[in-house]
Amino acid sequence: MIAPLRAKSEELERVASYYDAFADVAEQRYASNPVLAQVRHGFRLTVERYPAQAMLDVGCGPGTDIAYFAKRYPQRRYRGIDLSPRMVETARANLRAVPGVRVERGCAADAPQVFLGERFDVVYSFFGPLNTEPDLLAAARSLRTLVVPGGVLVLSFVSRVYLVDSLLHLLRGRPRRAAARLMDRWGGYSDAGPLAAHLYFPWQLETIFGFGFRVEKREGFSILYPAWYRAARFRAGGSALRALWHGDRALSRTPLWFVGEHLLYVFRAVDSQQ
Repeated sequence: MIAPLRAKSEELERVASYYDAFADVAEQRYASNPVLAQVRHGFRLTVERYPAQAMLDVGCGPGTDIAYFAKRYPQRRYRGIDLSPRMVETARANLRAVPGVRVERGCAADAPQVFLGERFDVVYSFFGPLNTEPDLLAAARSLRTLVVPGGVLVLSFVSRVYLVDSLLHLLRGRPRRAAARLMDRWGGYSDAGPLAAHLYFPWQLETIFGFGFRVEKREGFSILYPAWYRAARFRAGGSALRALWHGDRALSRTPLWFVGEHLLYVFRAVDSQQ
């Protein structure tokens, strides 16, 4: 008997509805935001360091990153999975020209069932889809079964500590907003349709992914560089953004690497006894 997808649980159906609401405008929103584009470029550069024959995008949205990688590396096999039925529909339409691509509905924990018998050299997830997994440990173990020996996960998470954002809220007299990420559940970026996401400290992520993986790289993003939702305050391509980006990259190599909007990890699959 085939088990039902975890994506169809009540909690994840609510998450799917959150993303369904902007599926039609997601591609335009991504393309029109230079701050988000810069951070995405940083994530992509990390993925491109690793050779692959098969890649899986977890939380693929409208297929933006699959399309990018497929154009640059057309010989690879591409798969995508997303909670949102509308995002899946949009991704399939956007990726019609990519030979052999498959995009299916599900969460990370569903991926071994959805892509039964398939293995991947690189599994990546950008901008925090894994923050919505109700059981991140189960998701990590599921992803381990999908990765070939020596393969990698390149995963970004919304951070539990975003120092600049919290300081800005405190200066504006919003203590509850300043402390929002420290609560057990985080409501996401939209007050209209809040999420119930889980945010993590680095040590929590490294513990969860400690079985079957080792940390190969850790990096922070939007420490000084603005978060995507503050892009309207800056001139695209301006000197302020360039300076903040260089400062961001410098801080990412210090003990303050984890106090920004995003945490990016590369986990290398290893034998569980190593």
